[in-house]
Amino acid sequence: MGWKFWKRESEPPVPGRRPQDNVPPGAFELTVEDVFSITGRGTIVTGRVIAGTIAVGDQVLLSRAGTPLLQTEVTGIEMFRKTVKIANAGDNVGLLLRDVERDQVVRGDVLSK
Repeated sequence: MGWKFWKRESEPPVPGRRPQDNVPPGAFELTVEDVFSITGRGTIVTGRVIAGTIAVGDQVLLSRAGTPLLQTEVTGIEMFRKTVKIANAGDNVGLLLRDVERDQVVRGDVLSK
């Protein structure tokens, strides 16, 4: 029926922009890929840091489908079998979480600051 030039989306898509680029600058976000439980250590979540940075000792919020579930502390960060103190956007990491049980976290959950 023709082009509708007068009707615009609220924000036009920008070529090359990904949905995760809409995270506020400096905000940490990680989508959980897998969850492990190691006896004597605790629960480890793995995934790629989508945005921001995370350091040992930081408090993070665990959310599922946009609903906050719990807040916990990162007690360790590993990257390719090496212990690191800080992880940046784009890094694949394993985060050791304090006082979290394996059944409280599932693939697709989001960790944020």
